[in-house]
Amino acid sequence: MAEQKDDVPFYQKPEWADVVPIPQDDGPNPLVPIAYTQEYSTTMGYFRAMCRAQEKSERALDLTKIVIEFYRQQLLKELNKDLKIELEWIEWMVEEHPKSYQIWHHRQVIVGRIAQSLFPSITTTPSSTPSTAQSAEAAFVFNDLSELQKTTVQDLVKSELEFIAEALKEDTKNYHAWSYRQWVLAHFGLGPWWTGELAYTEELLKEDVRNNSAWNQRYFAVTNGSGGLTEEDVQREVQFAKSSIEKTPSNESPWVYLTGILRKGNHSVTEIKEFCEGLLSVPRANFSPFVHATLLDIYEVEAKEQRSAASVEKAKEEATMLAEKVDSIRSKYWNWRKTQLQKIDVAA
Repeated sequence: MAEQKDDVPFYQKPEWADVVPIPQDDGPNPLVPIAYTQEYSTTMGYFRAMCRAQEKSERALDLTKIVIEFYRQQLLKELNKDLKIELEWIEWMVEEHPKSYQIWHHRQVIVGRIAQSLFPSITTTPSSTPSTAQSAEAAFVFNDLSELQKTTVQDLVKSELEFIAEALKEDTKNYHAWSYRQWVLAHFGLGPWWTGELAYTEELLKEDVRNNSAWNQRYFAVTNGSGGLTEEDVQREVQFAKSSIEKTPSNESPWVYLTGILRKGNHSVTEIKEFCEGLLSVPRANFSPFVHATLLDIYEVEAKEQRSAASVEKAKEEATMLAEKVDSIRSKYWNWRKTQLQKIDVAA
């Protein structure tokens, strides 16, 4: 959306002549006053005047483009503005300030209100305070909607996911964009868009297998979509992670993903013992700290479960390898791990 440029400060225009700005009151003797620019101080003075007067007007709405999101949200509601036009303005703002938390959260609130307006008979909660995907409740049950409503929701979600994907092309690790993407998925419930999220993250990982944000998003999609993590999901994702590890064994992200999926699916890390031991014969993998750290964990679990002295010794060997060769920067930690292995009760 194109934004008109104007070199004349708003407060020098005739329509603002009746407003008396309210200066910031730091007390009679401020200890360390902040050196605000004159333009900022003047702008905030006019904003304080608008707030004190509780003015609901077009000029007040324009001022919120400069100042603050919450007041703008109130004005949009009071003035019954077209929220789709507001989305266009936010799109322009995201292009200018892609890492502004306030702008991404503002979009979250506006999209939540749009969803509420689409289905007034269904209770939705577009919050004016931050909410994460983990704390967001689905606005409605997708399968309970009519076919027309399903199409409307799918179009809205598709539009938002495409908008976020464009922003992520500029910075694939934009935390605020990813957070908002998770909120969109969670807020609109268990719809068909979850399946597409797996394909999306797979494409991102093909481009950059070290994109930790994409790994994190894939974990979010697998563990939250389709009603939760199934056994089929576990087996598929374990193979997906293994394939990535074989290509880049020193990349931490797929290791964290692999062990996280096993843990979430109530599987033991010992299930990947053969896979990890097989990597030791691959020269570049043999010097990966993640191979040896995972084997240490595996042997430690075996030692405790089986009371195996042999597993304790194998675990010690891995701890020594880590401390002295492949991860010596953390040698104190690995040596501490070795001392803890001595405490495992083994069979005589």
